[in-house]
Amino acid sequence: MNRKRVLIVGGGIAGLSAAEALTRHHRDRFDVTIIESKRSAGGRAGSFDAAKSRSSASDPIPSEQIVDYCQHVAMGCCTNLINLMDRCGLSDAWRRHQSLHFLHPDFPESHFAPSTWLPAPLHLATTIGSLNYLSWKEQRTVRRGLLKLMRTPTNRLHEIAAATWLKQAGQSKGTIHKFWDVILVSALGEQTQRVSMAAARKVIIDGFAAAKGASDVLVPSAPLRQLFAQKLRDAIRKSGAKIETSHRVAAIKSNPVSVHGLKQCWAADHIVSAVPWHQIGKILTDDRARSAIENLAAFSDIPSSPITGVHLWFDREITSLPHAVLVGTLSQWLFRDPIPENPLDDKAGHYYQIVISASRDAKSMSQEALVQHVVFELQRLFPASSDAKLLHSQVVTDPNAVFSVRPEVEAIRPSAGTALPWLHLAGDWIATGWPATMEGAVISGIMAANSICQSEALSPLPIDTGLSKGWLARQLIAD
Repeated sequence: MNRKRVLIVGGGIAGLSAAEALTRHHRDRFDVTIIESKRSAGGRAGSFDAAKSRSSASDPIPSEQIVDYCQHVAMGCCTNLINLMDRCGLSDAWRRHQSLHFLHPDFPESHFAPSTWLPAPLHLATTIGSLNYLSWKEQRTVRRGLLKLMRTPTNRLHEIAAATWLKQAGQSKGTIHKFWDVILVSALGEQTQRVSMAAARKVIIDGFAAAKGASDVLVPSAPLRQLFAQKLRDAIRKSGAKIETSHRVAAIKSNPVSVHGLKQCWAADHIVSAVPWHQIGKILTDDRARSAIENLAAFSDIPSSPITGVHLWFDREITSLPHAVLVGTLSQWLFRDPIPENPLDDKAGHYYQIVISASRDAKSMSQEALVQHVVFELQRLFPASSDAKLLHSQVVTDPNAVFSVRPEVEAIRPSAGTALPWLHLAGDWIATGWPATMEGAVISGIMAANSICQSEALSPLPIDTGLSKGWLARQLIAD
């Protein structure tokens, strides 16, 4: 049997997922090659050598330390990502945390831990009451809002912004700012006044309410470069796929079906475009290919939302918490060095990363001003850190970190298939039912593989539907 040649343009999580799905199920039918423009795979899930980058301090970081541009985390509800990691022998590359620490500078620490004995969604019943920075009235308001959201089906929420729906559901400015924003801005990478309420419901219901274990936080225990660009890449290569890096693609063409790089061309039977939304219009220069994708011209206008990572090295430990959700501050998440392999020494200092999603306000500040602001917030949250000396700092902002999942964007997200049987799409921005997440990227890769299978009259590949709901959750949560 002659194997069909599949070219995947883009070696991010979506492209890697598509290659893994095809080689796992139909290795005998497809010859799969990933073409990636960067020197390594992984896409936006990348890392850098802090010792080789510029530091705000005059003295450089004395020892090699690989840190992520921006900390990526998954949740227990991200079953397709977790299954991919398990199949590739990477299940031990994540640390699972079943509780969260919420810190507000004016209140005691709040420990958020779902009940281990109550069924979902009642397992969250006591967690709202544990949030010390919410008044009793605000806690009651949040509970009412959560119940209303559970009873509202997703198909009624696509065309309304989250902030608008929340106000209509009786949520006050205080509850929106101190509860809903805290969860949604970090999870969706965008402000609640902009995002679709359907995307917000996905986070709240699938990520917290629908099943026990859904809200578990999974933090990589190795740098993203090692996890995706090396270990996942190697596992997918072993499954039979080829990965060609440092090949910038200039065009996808239809006659003949081919991918054109700056120095090389590849013929194909199927092509998967797994590049970000703001890049696809640049590589689809062929009129036939462009006309095969509805709303293509609008994709380049999909707004992006920036995410900023503030990397800090102190001369002493400022907290022993592995991570924390920060409330009432510009800073949103804190992560203490989660990577035991990092060769820290006393001179290198103690490493912490602050993550700021939808960081337009942070972008307007100079790096020096932003670092000073963040350090001041940390001193308020951790008074014992007031004597800590900041040794080094680095600010990294990705202006195109995620697409802004607004109602008008939800309306034009494309499917994996196109009007041409050989052209397919992948990426967290296509219509996966998920916002911009690693889970959405993995699902999109499987969807692209299924589009190929449909063109070749093959059975579709399985996409995990998530953690199963118990009887009570099925009764209380609308479909």
